[in-house]
Amino acid sequence: MKTYPINLVLDNRLVVLIGAGREITRKLAGLLEVGARVKVIAPEATPIILHQAEQGRIEYFARPYQRGDLQGAFLVLACTRNEAVHDEVWAEANENGQLVNVMDVIPQCNYHNTSVIRQGQLTISIGTGGAAPALAATLRKRFEKGFGEEYAEFLDFAENLRPIVAERIVFEKRKDFWYALVESGAIRLLRRGDRATFEAQVESLLNCYAALAE
Repeated sequence: MKTYPINLVLDNRLVVLIGAGREITRKLAGLLEVGARVKVIAPEATPIILHQAEQGRIEYFARPYQRGDLQGAFLVLACTRNEAVHDEVWAEANENGQLVNVMDVIPQCNYHNTSVIRQGQLTISIGTGGAAPALAATLRKRFEKGFGEEYAEFLDFAENLRPIVAERIVFEKRKDFWYALVESGAIRLLRRGDRATFEAQVESLLNCYAALAE
């Protein structure tokens, strides 16, 4: 099934996890990293989930799922190995108009998790539409070697650079400037740790594109 890729903003959004086994536990760090409010519902839980609950980072309810548990959730993820529970979660989430994924049950998913490469604000997501998550994970391991900390550094710099570009370069030329910067080898300079040359190259490009409007 073809899907439309998006990146969700989950900061302070409620995410409800039904089940607390290994697969659910593996999703926890990524959800907390982006600021989600996480509620876990399951009779038993892994030590990691119990520890996070003890630290107050998540809510954990040590009981089976009950109808109404999804109230207020933006995102729902279920993995219990109990088909009846999955059917109930799927039905409630659909009634609520929520995003829901019953792991390894493709017909009960209206979104699919992906394998992610993350460097600061850079997010590269690899998905297989739920058909073969292992392939997505394998491709992630292959590609992530090419995306080091220099990409996070570049994006932090670019974020601070945007108002300067807006001030110095006319609107019609800004897109050309950004493409020129990305394609200039600037990221390779950061990879080598040559910040001074990187900043000099940025300033040179700024001057060049600012002059085009004169």
